[in-house]
Amino acid sequence: MAWLDRDQMPVRFAIVTSVASGLILAVIVRAFPTGAVLMWFAMASGGVAAFSFGAMMLIRRTRNRSRRAFLITSAFGQKYYVADFVLRAQSALDSEGIDLVLKVPDRDYDASAQSHHLGRLLDRRREYVGGIIFAGEVHRLRDDLVTFCRGSRLPVVFTDIEPFDKVADYPPNSAYIGYDTGELGEQAGQWLARHLRGKRQPRVLIVASLEHSTRQERCEKILRRELPDVMITTEDRCGFVRSRACDAVRAHVRQMDPHECLDAIFCTNDEMALGAVDALSTPSSVTRNTVVVGIDGVLEAKALIDTTGSPLRATVVQDTHRLAGCVVDLLIKMHRGRTVPTRTILKAEMYVAN
Repeated sequence: MAWLDRDQMPVRFAIVTSVASGLILAVIVRAFPTGAVLMWFAMASGGVAAFSFGAMMLIRRTRNRSRRAFLITSAFGQKYYVADFVLRAQSALDSEGIDLVLKVPDRDYDASAQSHHLGRLLDRRREYVGGIIFAGEVHRLRDDLVTFCRGSRLPVVFTDIEPFDKVADYPPNSAYIGYDTGELGEQAGQWLARHLRGKRQPRVLIVASLEHSTRQERCEKILRRELPDVMITTEDRCGFVRSRACDAVRAHVRQMDPHECLDAIFCTNDEMALGAVDALSTPSSVTRNTVVVGIDGVLEAKALIDTTGSPLRATVVQDTHRLAGCVVDLLIKMHRGRTVPTRTILKAEMYVAN
């Protein structure tokens, strides 16, 4: 019977079986002579004592093995933002007496690798209090996420990318907290529009990835609305990788007329923005006044922004310290059975050169 599952509900199992033992003992007392009663009483007492000890050990084991939380990432290589989040989440969970188990895909943004981790966690769900998921390729992974949430019945907090289009689509034991990825692109676009206003036919290169595509889409929308004569080229095959972004910028510059000027580069994360800066280190008349804008607010990007003469001039900050704390706080509340909002959006801020 599910309501009397020893693994899932050890306390209920101990109470019910103890009461049942008492009732059996009462029947024995009424049915047998005094000598037999004493013998049965001794046996029953020993059995109840043994059972109580076993139940206590079971409860203790269950509690001990359940003081772990999992974190599945969509990427880890060259992903400083995720690495910083993991460190801060681990610290926040440790203060609650919970160990963090990290699940990293064999390849960044590989839905099949994440699906494999979900299956393994589902088999060992009783070992965890809940977990955190950075979902990648959500269009491929969505059904697996629903199956996992419903099958595990563990509290799950999604962050980084929203896996479902509507609040009603979220399984009851799940929630999202993080930044609106489209709004991050909008903020970058608004900063660029202010910086480029007054230039005739400004040229902008957007260095992006197929993941988080709304960042480049919303940035482009802002730029075209605010700067009707803007000329935009998008390279969306860089996969958030610094070296790929560097190669993409160099290839674009080589194709431009020497008399043209590349006014700005928007990169949809800071790793690619750093790659763009690497590419701009080679002198060229095309890039002598190029500015670079990124997203995430990693320490290396902020340090470059503070450096006089750096082409990296701004980044849209996703505060990993704040985000990790909010994610862990939400997970703990869900684990304790408290009602939480299904969708929470944090406000990002621009970090710009002084």
